[in-house]
Amino acid sequence: MKRRGFLKLAGALSTVGFAPEILWAAAPSARSGNTQAKPIAPRSVSGKTRRVVLIKLVGGNDGLSTLIPTRDKEYNLLRDKYRPNILHAKHQLQELPDSNGLALNPYMAPLQRWWKSGHVAWIQGVGYHHPILSHFRSSDIWETASNAFEYSDIGWLTQILPRYKEGLHGIIIGEGLGPMLGKDCHTIAMQSPQVFLNQVDLIDDISPSRHPSQALTHIVNIQHQLHAAGKQLKQKMSHPKPLGGFATGTLGRQLESIAQMIINDVDTAVYKIEHKGFDTHSKQLITQNHLLRELSVALDSFANAMQRHGRWDEVMVITYSEFGRRVAENHGKGTDHGAASVQLVMGGKVRGGIYGDRPPLHDLDKDGNLHMTTDFRKVYGTVASRWLGVANPWRSQGILPFV
Repeated sequence: MKRRGFLKLAGALSTVGFAPEILWAAAPSARSGNTQAKPIAPRSVSGKTRRVVLIKLVGGNDGLSTLIPTRDKEYNLLRDKYRPNILHAKHQLQELPDSNGLALNPYMAPLQRWWKSGHVAWIQGVGYHHPILSHFRSSDIWETASNAFEYSDIGWLTQILPRYKEGLHGIIIGEGLGPMLGKDCHTIAMQSPQVFLNQVDLIDDISPSRHPSQALTHIVNIQHQLHAAGKQLKQKMSHPKPLGGFATGTLGRQLESIAQMIINDVDTAVYKIEHKGFDTHSKQLITQNHLLRELSVALDSFANAMQRHGRWDEVMVITYSEFGRRVAENHGKGTDHGAASVQLVMGGKVRGGIYGDRPPLHDLDKDGNLHMTTDFRKVYGTVASRWLGVANPWRSQGILPFV
């Protein structure tokens, strides 16, 4: 392919969520604090790299309808004062064992057995001080581990992954670098592994110029990095091990792709995908039930595949969302943007249970939202120090013993 063709392809790929510029192989920057930090060998479970699978619940997931209080005082307050039309009926709810009066959304039944086996942790009241109810700004805060009055262009994973391993740090199926933003994190974004391989094949034969400009040198370097990553993927995925049955739908297909890459030993530490549709300003009961059912079925398939192939102990799945929802329903039988919510953590080495304090329903903030009781950076710090085994940039927040 000619350089002109490569540039056209780069533009086209950017429009579908795959931009060559997002794969970097730069030395650690002074801004990230890693100037003197040499990457260390990956921590392992039985010789295998530990991995994180991030699932962003885009739009703001309602924690009160995900992990539902069942004790009479709290449930009746929700039903009678705040949510007469969007609260699940009491007879639909099955209290989780050892949960102190909490039930899963009934459409999340596929996760019940993983809870009972001790492989699911729920974290309550997750958020940050001075919550911002903008999708874009709050997503930035969550994905850069900054506070409400701080702006950063360095993702939270970019702050720790260069200390965990060399080479390819992360793979994003979908759009946006999010928590892997920044040039110190070597990341690929793709629509699927096969689409990525097809695209990389198109730019395989670009060669450097005898009189390169700085911009052209940058492009050629990116091409070489893409080719190296594509070569690894092609080598690992050319004859993939069969997975067996898997959930359908967009989320199911994405988790199936991740499962294929894990069991075929693609060398990366983090995968990120998105599950969209959680901005439930209207018809929340129907919409969220469907989304949580899709999430649960896909996670059940993924966990089964990891267990069958002996990889479940290597994986930690974490959900996150830019904010929760308002406690009171609105006139559209939905909820508006809120503050604190819940996070799911799942994996073979996860210490199942309920973590964090439950925000009280009788003490809401001035906007009618739940107060934050668990700073989200406490979750990140736990991932850094107890799962990946690297220095915790957020140690002042403490950790949670879910692993």
